[in-house]
Amino acid sequence: MVVDSLQEIQSAIDSFYEQTKKLVGTTIVERENWNNTVTFESVKHYAYGIGDDSPRWVDANYVIAGGRRVAPPAYLTSVFYPMLHGANIQAPLSSLIGEIEYIWSSPVYVGDAITANATISDCYEKTGRKGRRMIFVISKVEYMNQKKEKIAESKGTMIRSTQVGSELMLQRSVYRYSQSELEQIEKQIMMKFRRGHEGRKFSEVKVGDDLGAVVKGPLTIGDMVAWNAGNGPGYRAAELAWKDVRKSPHTAVINPLTGHPVKYSLQHEDLHLSSQRGMPLPFANGVMVFAWCSTLITSWIGDSDLLSNLRVRLGEPYFYGDTAWVAGKVASRETVNGKNVVGIELAATNQLGGSMASGSAKVVLQ
Repeated sequence: MVVDSLQEIQSAIDSFYEQTKKLVGTTIVERENWNNTVTFESVKHYAYGIGDDSPRWVDANYVIAGGRRVAPPAYLTSVFYPMLHGANIQAPLSSLIGEIEYIWSSPVYVGDAITANATISDCYEKTGRKGRRMIFVISKVEYMNQKKEKIAESKGTMIRSTQVGSELMLQRSVYRYSQSELEQIEKQIMMKFRRGHEGRKFSEVKVGDDLGAVVKGPLTIGDMVAWNAGNGPGYRAAELAWKDVRKSPHTAVINPLTGHPVKYSLQHEDLHLSSQRGMPLPFANGVMVFAWCSTLITSWIGDSDLLSNLRVRLGEPYFYGDTAWVAGKVASRETVNGKNVVGIELAATNQLGGSMASGSAKVVLQ
């Protein structure tokens, strides 16, 4: 379907909005589950996909504190993707991830068999600063283990914004780094600290403590390939990709150079298009940014791995060549129902000082 006139555009968006509202409260399946069984190899695969080579994820000989091997908390994003797009209707709408939150009631253990189901919990509309229609699709995912126990719950906010032809939503040149900037990135990478076997103690934590920082980037096509592989096959190639787009038109964007529809994920794979800003969306993946934020916390708390909550709100998009500096500070410490809970504030900035993400987390310490 080709939508040209303003009336047709508004009608298509109206239809999408009304049909999506009817889906509120229903179970939605947009893609197949991938890592239903938590194996060491799948954990290792995922860890490399998010750039976290902690030995507890990737070293089979690493001795686990407490005797039970776990997976990175954000590994659940590779079991079931936490974002839903809304009704399966083609409409001139871009897809932007606004916020992601996970609440864990249990660590993710190697050996667990995990199932998940997703529902659209809400759908509403706002008008953006430029007058664009913005439809918010709120999804909820529950993750269960083989004992039918809920181990986590996620909430995702997908923003579907009016897309005008091939107009770029945001555009700037690929950043070129100076030698001193590259040296600073390398220095930060080499300084990465992991708590390891000796878990973080509640008694040693003070409000205002700095968690340090992790650096991710400069972002390349290889990073996106690794992320997509670690997060599970989200699409197929060649004629199979064409069939998938026709089956799920709400996941597609029109390539302004060729005029044919491609999946939003596929646009990230083309080096030329990414470097030339040829696509109508920036080179960003909000779930990837969420996972990268989680690595700062798991490195800081050590092998106890008691991250109980993480919420990340996305800001400036992540372009090809950008570097994210993810930092955190202790915002609170309290004992609740016998548990020692530490609150953390997170912030991610790019090489230009722009805010890429902000968020909060809670960890339970001994």
